[in-house]
Amino acid sequence: MDIDEARNIAMRMSGLSGLDKVYTFYHDETNNIKKLRVVEGGLNVADPKVFVLGGVVHAGTPRLIDLSALRSEMKIQKSAPELKFDLVAKGDFLTALSSPKLTTFLRWLSESDLILQYFDLDPLFWSIVDIIDSVISARPDLSHLLPYHMRLKSDLHALLRADLAATVRLFRTFGYPGLEPSERAPFITGLLDLIEKQENAIGHVNYMVLKGVIQAGRTASSLDFIEGNSRHLLIEAFTGFYRGRLALFTNSHHVFDEESTIQADLQSTSMTSGGAPLSNHRFADSKTEPGIQLSDVAVGILGKFHSYLAATPADVVGQVRDALTGIRLENALLLRDLIDSSDGANTAFLHHIASIDDIDKANLFLRYSKRILTF
Repeated sequence: MDIDEARNIAMRMSGLSGLDKVYTFYHDETNNIKKLRVVEGGLNVADPKVFVLGGVVHAGTPRLIDLSALRSEMKIQKSAPELKFDLVAKGDFLTALSSPKLTTFLRWLSESDLILQYFDLDPLFWSIVDIIDSVISARPDLSHLLPYHMRLKSDLHALLRADLAATVRLFRTFGYPGLEPSERAPFITGLLDLIEKQENAIGHVNYMVLKGVIQAGRTASSLDFIEGNSRHLLIEAFTGFYRGRLALFTNSHHVFDEESTIQADLQSTSMTSGGAPLSNHRFADSKTEPGIQLSDVAVGILGKFHSYLAATPADVVGQVRDALTGIRLENALLLRDLIDSSDGANTAFLHHIASIDDIDKANLFLRYSKRILTF
């Protein structure tokens, strides 16, 4: 698998720069559900949370990171073999924001030369977007809507998530995302029935445009991205997202927490750049890698943050943010500043695969002046 072409496309289309610099990334993950399937009666994971891969990064080659002062300040027991999120904060996102140890961690990170970096993925959003891509790619007369594909995907996601149980039943009936050609028209008809019932969940103009796109799928000669795949398998693995980070920052060093399944999957398909094998990563025991320990805490709070946004209406997010005081407010501001610093250091340090609506909720909560959607 040569990654140069895909990397160049990402750089060109998203205006990314600074990817050839040498950095050292430390990665951990949270909410890796391994696979997402449609099963009898629902999904194999009833409530899939937002997957986050990332942690911290610094310029240059690997170097010593000393956590002794941080552990001491947070009063982490000496018997604890490593720093982990559960030692810093517990509970859901808003509960975790109340942790004084989280304040200490975020402040320490902001005062260091380490930078936040992460990739987040809403599994349900990812499972739905191929419907829009399939219809637009099959209908050249809809090519003018390509600049609005993220808005269309976000609106479809909002309507289908409004009655997730009905959506999953439709997917189960037609083997989505592995439709047979004979199922194409009946699937589109069922999809239209679902979105018509939730019409008021989005603006009228947006709804009419989306409905027109879905209707166009009835007469498409094929729906390439949702036909011929394994039936009922929404996400086969998360390994591709690891490859994405490696392929983007090819000159950097990547240190991942040990994960046997991911290691085996990465080894099964070698990656090349310029015709040479890409060997810019290694897996390590987190107990011996302070950078991974910091990343465990970072992705812990970020996973809770983005999962909270995905599950919470925008008006509630706004009300909660307005009501923040004390330590919760301080932690929210520290998190905002870390994300802002990351975006300023290199836009590609942040990568979000989520609906525009959820990105806007992140901006609403962080009181962030720029949309944090990167590419």
